[in-house]
Amino acid sequence: MTGSRAVLLAVLVLLLSGGCSYSVNGTAVPGTGETASAPGSTAPGTPRIARPRTVVGVEPCGLLTADDLRSIGAFKKEPARKDDLIQESCQYVLDDGSFAGRTVVAALYQKYQDVRSRQAKGREVVVDGHSAWVFCEISGGSMACTATLAVNANRSVLVAMTQPGGVEEQMLSVMQPLLKAALNRLPAA
Repeated sequence: MTGSRAVLLAVLVLLLSGGCSYSVNGTAVPGTGETASAPGSTAPGTPRIARPRTVVGVEPCGLLTADDLRSIGAFKKEPARKDDLIQESCQYVLDDGSFAGRTVVAALYQKYQDVRSRQAKGREVVVDGHSAWVFCEISGGSMACTATLAVNANRSVLVAMTQPGGVEEQMLSVMQPLLKAALNRLPAA
């Protein structure tokens, strides 16, 4: 199994195993444009959506560009659809100096509330007025983090990344501009 496929499988396992034993400790320090949700700020399970977006006709490999991912590394290979592992997804393998490279996955994803229910140990942050559910877990010596951003009542955008020896808050800090970039590429609903 190639390194990037193993990383993608680790991300898939993370997505499906939201109730695992790893717990997120501490409180995130919000980055620019990101705020922690205030308790009771929305009805339980109801995401904030500042400006509804549609995913109809959007190509998953167009969610992120080489410029968006530059802080991690240049493309090690061209972005590729990975619908066999995660529907409507794209895998970006980046040259971060390691042999296998770093994998980032972006996807036109499921309903925000469904992800939130599955990943009960995650937490909500707000990115550009949209709820984002973040969840990180150690898997085989690597930190795998997902961020699911609500874009309309039935869909979200997912950005996921796995890093050997990764530190949760550092990874989420790198992922936050990727969420913004993907959100800004979606047309208004």
